[in-house]
Amino acid sequence: MITKNKNNIIFSALLMFILYSTSVYGQIREYRIHNRGMLHETVYNTGEIGRGWMTGEAGNVTNIPVMEWPSGSKTFVEGIEYSGQHNLLGAGLYIAANKKGQLGTANRMYALCGGVGASTPEVSFGKWSFPYYINETENFPVLSNGSLNPDYNPNEAEEIIESAWGSSVGISVKRTSRAWSYPDYDDMIIYEYEFVYNGDTDGNPETIEQTEQLNDAMILFIYGFAPSMFGYQRNYQDWKYDGGIYRGDQYNFWDADYWLGFNLTTHTGSDDFTTQYLAAKPEPNKQLFKLFSETGLNGGGLLSPQAPGYAMLYYDTKHLATIDPLNPDRNESESVKILNTSMGVYYEIDENGHMKQPFSNKVSTGNTRSSKMIVEAINPEKRWSGVYSEGSTTWAQVPRNDPRWYGRAAFNYRQSNDAGQKHIVFGPYTLNLGDTLRYAIAEVIGYGAQPNKLLEGGPSGQPGLLLQWNKTPNWDKKVVIGGETMTNNYLTDYGYPDYVNSKIRNVTQVTHNAFRAYLGNEPTIPVWPEANPSKGKYSIPVPVPAPAIVVSNTADGNVEIKWGRAVEEFNHPNLTGQLEKFVVLKSLAQMGPWSDTVAVVSKGDVNSDDEYLVLDTDPDYKIGENRFYSVISIDQFGNSSGKTNSIKFSKNIGSVDKMGKIYAVPNPFISKSGFQGAGENDEKIGFYGLPEKCTIRVFSYSGQLIESIEHDAPLYTTAWLQVSRNGQEIASGIYFYVVTTPDGQQSKGKFVVIK
Repeated sequence: MITKNKNNIIFSALLMFILYSTSVYGQIREYRIHNRGMLHETVYNTGEIGRGWMTGEAGNVTNIPVMEWPSGSKTFVEGIEYSGQHNLLGAGLYIAANKKGQLGTANRMYALCGGVGASTPEVSFGKWSFPYYINETENFPVLSNGSLNPDYNPNEAEEIIESAWGSSVGISVKRTSRAWSYPDYDDMIIYEYEFVYNGDTDGNPETIEQTEQLNDAMILFIYGFAPSMFGYQRNYQDWKYDGGIYRGDQYNFWDADYWLGFNLTTHTGSDDFTTQYLAAKPEPNKQLFKLFSETGLNGGGLLSPQAPGYAMLYYDTKHLATIDPLNPDRNESESVKILNTSMGVYYEIDENGHMKQPFSNKVSTGNTRSSKMIVEAINPEKRWSGVYSEGSTTWAQVPRNDPRWYGRAAFNYRQSNDAGQKHIVFGPYTLNLGDTLRYAIAEVIGYGAQPNKLLEGGPSGQPGLLLQWNKTPNWDKKVVIGGETMTNNYLTDYGYPDYVNSKIRNVTQVTHNAFRAYLGNEPTIPVWPEANPSKGKYSIPVPVPAPAIVVSNTADGNVEIKWGRAVEEFNHPNLTGQLEKFVVLKSLAQMGPWSDTVAVVSKGDVNSDDEYLVLDTDPDYKIGENRFYSVISIDQFGNSSGKTNSIKFSKNIGSVDKMGKIYAVPNPFISKSGFQGAGENDEKIGFYGLPEKCTIRVFSYSGQLIESIEHDAPLYTTAWLQVSRNGQEIASGIYFYVVTTPDGQQSKGKFVVIK
């Protein structure tokens, strides 16, 4: 495995000195990005996931992945730039506890580590959360030089990010997140958490601020979902909460089979369900809807088909407080002394004397300001979401009619239309110094959910009426735009976009495979996370990996794609099959569609240099234009690697061996003509016929040096933005250029600029 951060910090020894740099005790807030699979996500060493929680106008733009699915989704439509398919308002976790003997909310300690704010984030760093470190490990089977990785660990994920931080409660957190590129497992990220009561309340683990027993400790995991930024912006011109998300457009569903909460955009523009044909937010421009649907550009005609969510894979029960209101010597939950049914706090204890979990299972608005969440969300005196109880008229049916749900937190389906945030709470726990709590969560996303599955939450289909149980929508649906029926069955007519790259398509299937990855075997449905192991097994099927590729220009204006034979020797205890062939793909955009197959190459079909080599001679691919290339491996059973070698490439002509005449193109240069006449090259002049290394000097008619350009690439040409070395745009006139090589060769010429 290749470790990006070489500081090997052992979390269990948190009392060690942690490399301080700046700010609070020298700590710095840092992030790393999961970008191995189709789901890209940003994680911080302060607890935040995606970004600081925000629902305001600032949420319209992001330069980092915010639960981005598919990846590489930034795009331009009708002259407007969009950040792409991002699905998160923010995420994080909360910690709360009381010191032994100090009762009530007035004495309660809190640490809101991300997931807190409203239109703008509340800052966790330096107040509730104190970073220790963040490391990223790349466990890629193939190295960038094309060879197999000798340190590859077949029993681990391909990408691992480990971060740790202290909290104001004195409980430190270590989070290990894992991602894969395999098409059946690339739409998830699995997070394992360890909460250690180490007594550090200020981020300096050399000093211990508290040692008292903690009572009524509680852990909350919170996500804010919004599928997706692109769809909201195209329909509402913004992504802010009041302007788009909080219109009743989206609903949260609770799938107790998998302990999964997820969101869907069920309609657009009105609380009236007669607009249901606009579910998943189809492209509002009719012509573009047809174009996107037919070609797969920008992910197809449905702009927000995503179902982002998270599922509990494991939660701690070993440290749950013993609850015995009748025996003060045995009772460990001090809050029980003030719990009573008149306060609406109902609880049941199991055979071990523990409160049944989860403590709360809530969906609510996107307003997560701290003053609200401290009182409502993580206070043992208030069970915010309610409780399943036998004979209840509010929750007339428990999941699967299973009595094991009685006494557990209910899903508050009546607020599923608020849907800005989803959180789940565990506890109360009793912790002594050194105790550790463990949890595991799968962040998942899919193309909708299992169609027509009866779940709690979601829309009833009747205006003004919310029912406990509703069927999930099917995206093979009718689409009506501006009164015109565009299709009666979207998926039948257009199929799935190619970022849905396997038979694992919807969020239900993705979640099933998340349990499969964590357990190392098929899960039993319904799942009970408390019965699962506290750490993942990660024994999953692995396809032959994609090779490392080299893409280059040839002297005759074609593109050469080359790779070695190393992946032929790849082996794995869970290998899905033997390598059969490679497929060379090309796309206009990183997210696809990857519909242009350049070549299919059989295993062993190599050249005299014992390498695979493919020429792309596409005449429609012009000099100066950009494309994306990828080579995927296919095994004997049709299983595919991920597009982990995807590369952006600009077509050019290979450099000459010996310099001859150098040409400036276009000549004359007429403003806005551009040497390729389109897009990003509109303002550029190209110099053609260059050797690999040379210096281009541009002079004015009077002999003044305008610019000096160092060309050091195996390219026949280079482009100049007609800006002087002083940063000024050049004027109309005649210009001269001189090209010289390190060995003294020289070529001269002139060009005309007309503006």
